[in-house]
This record gives sequence, structure tokens and C-alpha cells, in this order.
Amino acid sequence: MPDTETIAKALGNAKQVNGQWIASCPVPGHGRGNGDKNPSLSITESEGKVLFHCHGGCDQREVFDAVRERNLLPTTPKREEISFTQHQGPVLEKEWLYRSEDGDTLFTKRRYKTSDAKGKTYSIHRVDAQGKRTAGLKDTRIVPYNLPELLDAKTAGRAIYLVEGEKAADALISIGAIATTSHTGAGSWPAEITQYFAGANVVVIPDHDEPGRQYARKAIANLLPVAKSIRYLDLDLMMEGDDAHEWVHDMRGTRKELAEMAKQAPIITKELTVTDSEHLTETTHLESEAYNPTPQLLNIEAWDTIKDEPVHWIIENVLPEKGFAALYGPPGSYKSFIALDIAEAVATGRQWMGNQVTNPGAVLYIAGEGHGGIGARIKACKINHQTKDGAEIYVIRYQLNLRSSADDFNLLMESIDALIERTGIELRLVQIDTLARAFGGGNENDSQDMGAFIHNAGRLQRKLDCALMVLHHSGKDATKGLRGHSSLLGAVDTQLELTKLEQEVKQDGVAGKGVITVSKQKDGQDNIKFGFEMILIDINQKLNDALELSESMSLAVREALEMIPQEYKKKKEARVPPSREGAGGVQKVALDALHKAISEHGEMRVIDNKRNKSIHVEQWQQAFEAAQTDKAGIKKRFNRCLVSLQNAKKVEVFDPFVWVIWEDSKQDGGDF
Repeated sequence: MPDTETIAKALGNAKQVNGQWIASCPVPGHGRGNGDKNPSLSITESEGKVLFHCHGGCDQREVFDAVRERNLLPTTPKREEISFTQHQGPVLEKEWLYRSEDGDTLFTKRRYKTSDAKGKTYSIHRVDAQGKRTAGLKDTRIVPYNLPELLDAKTAGRAIYLVEGEKAADALISIGAIATTSHTGAGSWPAEITQYFAGANVVVIPDHDEPGRQYARKAIANLLPVAKSIRYLDLDLMMEGDDAHEWVHDMRGTRKELAEMAKQAPIITKELTVTDSEHLTETTHLESEAYNPTPQLLNIEAWDTIKDEPVHWIIENVLPEKGFAALYGPPGSYKSFIALDIAEAVATGRQWMGNQVTNPGAVLYIAGEGHGGIGARIKACKINHQTKDGAEIYVIRYQLNLRSSADDFNLLMESIDALIERTGIELRLVQIDTLARAFGGGNENDSQDMGAFIHNAGRLQRKLDCALMVLHHSGKDATKGLRGHSSLLGAVDTQLELTKLEQEVKQDGVAGKGVITVSKQKDGQDNIKFGFEMILIDINQKLNDALELSESMSLAVREALEMIPQEYKKKKEARVPPSREGAGGVQKVALDALHKAISEHGEMRVIDNKRNKSIHVEQWQQAFEAAQTDKAGIKKRFNRCLVSLQNAKKVEVFDPFVWVIWEDSKQDGGDF
């Protein structure tokens, strides 16, 4: 393919301006058919592609076709037809009832057929007294599957067969055995159901795979202290992943054969020790990393090919997309309130502390502490911001060990997968409150313990492809920043430091004040500060003149920039916006449209060795056209404005990008 110089000279009237070639536009209809006497076609090259832009307003496709007709570009191969298949939503296949001793349904588990690689997914629904099903368990009583029959068998001294899933349990029930399972499957053993096996004769039957054998280990470890006897029965299945369902329906197993095999099965007397078992031997088991993908070759790039990429923000200047952030401060500095306020802004798209939420989306808040008061904090936040119901914020009230427990990591990922499949959300941010509660009793000052947590935090981010924020404490000396090993400071992209201020004068309805400082921003500006107040909210929406917190009162966050003491205020050299003087009425409209478009779509880029917040010329043109009532000749008016504003040095164009020239001549990427 010819280079830009060759193409320009072939088109005629070629000249080089500011490092790019300009030539006559070859479109036959250019200049009302009179041709392009004054060259107006910009020709540039980007990433191996030649780009054209006619400043006379010719259609881009017509330009390419005209250049291609002169054999200056390769012909475009015909694009292959792409076939689309209609998306098939999940189809309910089976529902299992989890019942109380009296036979009342407490909750259900549903299996759906899906069109993805997994082929299936599950959901849990609690059931009220009227039989209404609602997603999630909340405070529902947790019981094992087939509880009434389990209790009858325990009283009669019969064997109770424990398997991994409801499908396998149903298969054994179909041949007359008493079988049960837990609703969690292989992921974990719910401690609430252990009590129902007290004094029972239990036969544990694992699935024929490693997750099945791990589930058997968990069950045995929990049941040893309470069960009368435990046996481990390997059905000697042939195919990986087979279970009791295949033994009954494919191998034609009977109740009599099952009973004989159970009698011969080894009795378990010690955790993880089974005699004569090929699969359960007392060996050291190194837990493999959860969700470990198939290793792939790393992408090795030549440094000349790497371009400067713009910073993408969730909250502009505060929280980068897919970044690792730490929100920290001493105890009582309102960390949880600030975190919930950030979550509400990200989920709803409202501005946060005067900064635009440029990429809103769902938020997951993992509350490892303060479970009792989180409901009041959420309600106060919603009242304060008048948040409508349905905001995509989800809360896990559970203390997870995300430092050293593969079981907890698996449980978290499986729970999130189920949430995403059930709701179709796209997580933008995960918040962990607090690091200490998710640290599994490790030593925060130990490099290996902190390194393990950082490693798993990175795995969580990569799996979910979102930003991660941990809430953490500052050390005894608050000036030294985050508590714990210095590797945490090195790992985070963003640090948000909270400072609680002493109130010299009490204010009605204000419980406290503070400053949030962006003390570290890997891809942005450090030392940005935001003032805030903690205001009292009557969560029951009743009149209450008392300032003391009561059962009906909670706190919410309110921006208060004027509350920042002088020593905390950011000293910033004011930037002078470009003047509109000297521009005609239409040019002023065009310049205003450019400002608006950059504020909505602008991204930081390095172009022609200058760093600016820029947009595509087409985005500017769209904003200009939207501001015009007279649509006749609108493209020509825009092109005239573009040229005149360039000549007046109000804007700079480096096709296909455009940005504003500031009067202080500091091309350092200031925002509007």
C-alpha cells in the first residue's frame, strides 16, 4: 500500500503541513463539481492504516471510494455473512423442595438449562407461609434435603446415604434408600445442618471426581463429632464426574446391592483417614488455586508498537476502572459510610463529591463486620440521595478468609457467578469491608501473608474484570498511611485517606466532619481533597429534634468542600479557559458544543507529543448539529467553523482528534 506522501502527490496539490500531508480531494462532486482548487484533504497514517478527512465536508466513504478508484488503496474484500442465533434464556428443568420436620417447604433449589458451556445453572428461593417464592435465603432456616425421612431413618437406626447433589439423592430414593444432601453442593458444607445427623448412621458416597472427594472430606470432618457411625462408600464408577445417579440408572444398581456394599465399606474413625480407599488417604493435600485458567502464552510486544492509552475512570479523578483502591483511616473515621456512598454513586451514576461517574454499574459490598447496623446505614444513604428502589448494589454479610482459604474463595466466586447468571448484572466495583476481616487471622505485617491477600485480590479482579476497593485501617502513626506490610501500598493504584476533623462549633443535624485525600493515584493527580459532613438521618422519617443517635437515627455523607480547613485545601494554579471573544455567533455555538462533547466523551491522549483531553471530530460535529435548529447546510457551517477556529488558534485538530487550545498554553491535559 502506498504511503501518505505518495498518495498525496498522486492526488495533486500536495503539501506537508504540521507533519501531515494535504492534497486535493478526489471526490467528483467536491466544490459543487468544480474540483478542489485549494487542497482540503488531510491524509494521515495510524497503526498501519491510512486515514482521510475532507475539510470541505465530503462523505468519508465517497473519499475512500474515489482514492481507491485511482488504485491508491487496496480493494476491500467482501465481508463474509455473519449468522446470528437467537439467544436462549435459562429454562427451568427441576425444582427440589427443602422441607421442615413437619413437611412444610422452607426453601427450594432450582436447576435451569442454559445455552452456555456449562449447560446449567442453579438458584435458591425462600418460601413464605403462602407459598410465595423469593430469591435468596436471608434468615431462612437451613436444613438438609429430605429432612423428614432422614429423621425417621435416624430413629429407626437405618443407614442414611449422604451424596453431593439432589439428582444423586433422588436416584437412591427411587430404589428405596434414604438419601440426603446439602443445598450448597460441592462448594461447602453448611454448618447449620450438622445437628440433624447427631446419632445417625451415615454412609458418605462421593461423586467420582476430585470435587466430590473434597466434599466427602468436608462432610466427614463436620459429622465425626456428632454421628453414631460414618462409612465411606466408593461406588467404583467408571467415568469421571459420575455419581449415584449413573450407578442407579446406567449400572442398574439395586437397594440390596447398595446395602451390601455399605456393610463392606470402611468405617471412618479419624478425620480424612479411610482404610482401603484409593481416594481418601492421609496425605498432605495442597489446595489448587480456585478458577485457575488454562495457562496461555504471554503477549510479547515490541515497544515501538505500544501507544499511550487514555485513563478510563469509574469516578473521574478518583476511582479508575479495574483499579485496586484502598479506602483507609483510623477507627471511627466513617469508612463504611463513605464506602456505601461511593457504591450508591457508582450504581446510580450520580456525581460523587463533584466528580462525574463516567462508567456506572453494579456494586458488590462484602461486609465482614458491622452486620447489625448495615441496614440502617443503607437506609440512611438511600434517604439522603433519594435513591430509587432497584439500584444494583448487592451485599454479602459474611466473614470470608480471602487470604488463605481456597474454600472461601471458591464459595465467593460461585456465589457471584450465580448472582450474575440470575440477574445479568455487570459488576463495576467490589468493596471489601474490611481487609482485617478478610485476612483469615494472618499477620498484616508479614510479607508472605500480605502477599497472599494481594495475590488473591488480583485473582478476584481478573475474574470479575472490575475495580476492587478494600477498607483498611491506618497504623498507630496515621502519618505513615496504611497499616501493615508496605507491599500493600505498592500494590494499590489508588489510596483514599480519611481524616476525621474535630468540630469547634456544634451544628444542628451534623454529627461529624472529615476530609478525603487522594494520597496516591497511579494514573492521575495526587493530593486532591474532598470535604464531607456526616448528617443525621431519621431512617423512620419521623420528626426528631434530638441530636443523639437512637434506633431511628443513622448517618449519611454530604459533600462539604467549604468545610476543609485552610491547611487541607488543595493549592492549584487556576487555568484560564479559552476565550470566546473574536468568534462569530456560529463559532461560539461550535466552541460551546466542543466543550460539551469533551466533558461527555473526552479522553486523555498523547497526540503529536501533546497530552490533552480530546474527542473525535465526528463527536464534535454531532454535538454541533444537535445544537442547531436550522439543519440546511449544517455540514458546511460546521466545516467553516472548524477552519475558522483552527485559524484563530481556539482549537487544534490532528485528524481524527480535536481538542481545545488553552490561553495559558499549558497543554497538560486539564479538564473542563
